[in-house]
Amino acid sequence: MELSSLKVMIFGMYVLFWSPAITTATLQRNILAPEWIGKFTDEEQTGVPKHVLAMQDRYFYPVRQMIQKMLISPSRQNRARKNRKTQKAILKSTEFPCDRNGTRSLTRPTSVHQLRPGDIDIIGSVGDSLTVGLGSFSNNIFEILVEHRGVSWTAGGDGTWREYLTLPNILKVFNPKLFGYAYGDSLAEERGSQFNVGENGALSQDLFFMTREVVKRVKNDKRVNLTEHWKLITIMMGSNTFCLQLCYEDNTKLIKIHKDKLYNSIAHIKSNLPRTMVNIVMSPHLELITNFTRKPMFCEFFNIMECPCLFARQYKNRLPEFVKTMYLFQQVEKEIVQMEEFKNTEDFTVTLQTFTEHLVFPLTRFNHTDYSYLSADCFHFSQKGYARAANALWNNIMEPVGRKSTNWIQEFDRFNCPTAESPFIPTWKNSETI
Repeated sequence: MELSSLKVMIFGMYVLFWSPAITTATLQRNILAPEWIGKFTDEEQTGVPKHVLAMQDRYFYPVRQMIQKMLISPSRQNRARKNRKTQKAILKSTEFPCDRNGTRSLTRPTSVHQLRPGDIDIIGSVGDSLTVGLGSFSNNIFEILVEHRGVSWTAGGDGTWREYLTLPNILKVFNPKLFGYAYGDSLAEERGSQFNVGENGALSQDLFFMTREVVKRVKNDKRVNLTEHWKLITIMMGSNTFCLQLCYEDNTKLIKIHKDKLYNSIAHIKSNLPRTMVNIVMSPHLELITNFTRKPMFCEFFNIMECPCLFARQYKNRLPEFVKTMYLFQQVEKEIVQMEEFKNTEDFTVTLQTFTEHLVFPLTRFNHTDYSYLSADCFHFSQKGYARAANALWNNIMEPVGRKSTNWIQEFDRFNCPTAESPFIPTWKNSETI
């Protein structure tokens, strides 16, 4: 069989077995009546029926593992670098942008409002393909399928900040003993994923299930001192709901599901993981991706497959309705982080990070979309794009609540640092003094 034919077959198999979440959603809306899913109980409010989880273990995971290994090429990172899809490497002679003096407490703090960057011991993440780091080094459409968790902007720890700017690689500078970050090209079921439980195709309805998984992993890990270690969990969800459900489901219902699942997820973390700070990254407003210019033809085709609600021609007239729903998702997230029940203990807080609220995509000097920040499908990020997102997330984390930036800028153009006057990670409580 010719290599090209083999790749086409591999791609088709992967689309079929993309993930339990997307497969379930597709069956529900396209093939079987809505009553079909009701025959299977939603055990313990996981959001995923047990029979689907069984299929994941028996069929989905082995196929994904096989395809992952077949598509990994040792030279893909070098090719991505030549194609300007990676961040510019930082020389070893260049100092880290922040002064590290005083960035770790002399004694472990007991209040989340007195937490310094170096006090964070454990990091984890919940999300979809963006959390997975999908497409980071893709040079063709087939390599889009490789999961690069080790360079995930929220929870990847491969290398250092000089090669791969990620939130863990930033925090490792302040606390070299940080753990929980993912490494390598690992799937969620593999050891290398650690506390990065992101899944391709994940929807808002899967959020609580995934949160339970990250909590379970942290509690069962022998390295973790549950009552002493400080933990940082980052959550971002919504993109696949916008792409795959807005045009098929009642949007009012989708907003309620997102609110309920997000609330339950935060409450579950608060109840089970003492000494935890939760980052909620605001759901990205995906209208901007519909305005990309000079998009390659094969990207047009794959974008319809990946995000039919925003790209399929038959839904173009409903775009204003979808835009409003995406805005309402963001408003729901703002409401939840303000709830008093998440402010009544000293060892827990949740903060909304807002750089995605009014995101403007970078342009070339000719004022066209800069595709060097995007993977081969013109939809997911390249490693360069993930580095830019990591920089923006870090800046948000270090900005006072109520004064956070709502856009991103080129990586390393601005890098917020703790200072002697403001040494703590900003929370709703300590931001008043910053």
